[in-house]
Amino acid sequence: MAALQKFRALKLGYPLDLAEAIGIAEATKYAIFKNLHRLRKEHKEKEAEKVAPEYYSEKEKLDWKTFELFKLASKDGKPYVGGKVFTSEDYKKKIFDRWGKEGGQTIEAWAKRIIENTPIDLLKNEQKFFNKVWKVHRDDPIEVEI
Repeated sequence: MAALQKFRALKLGYPLDLAEAIGIAEATKYAIFKNLHRLRKEHKEKEAEKVAPEYYSEKEKLDWKTFELFKLASKDGKPYVGGKVFTSEDYKKKIFDRWGKEGGQTIEAWAKRIIENTPIDLLKNEQKFFNKVWKVHRDDPIEVEI
């Protein structure tokens, strides 16, 4: 997800460092939403508040305009999700430190191919992107050796 979101942001005109930050923030957001849904279903609202404080608290003044297209909060000009500001370094740790240089390059090549062939209208719409790009490709086999 992080690599797909990175190349989505790049195609939409964001600079590389910000596109990487958006990529990892978006992947984190989707993971949080999955957990929020489960917690709400189990009626554990207090735990849900800890998972994604920006969706519950008015104390934190966040900018919701900067990354409006991605439905991400912004703090100091960077994506903010789950109480954390995300940077390009966070992306690199998740992709390249975890999977190695070759593995990271393989993942990015897969994501880049998908995004290159995705119409711009799908990239500009969070819901359409999720349903018509992410869901379609989330289970694609990617040969990565650790």
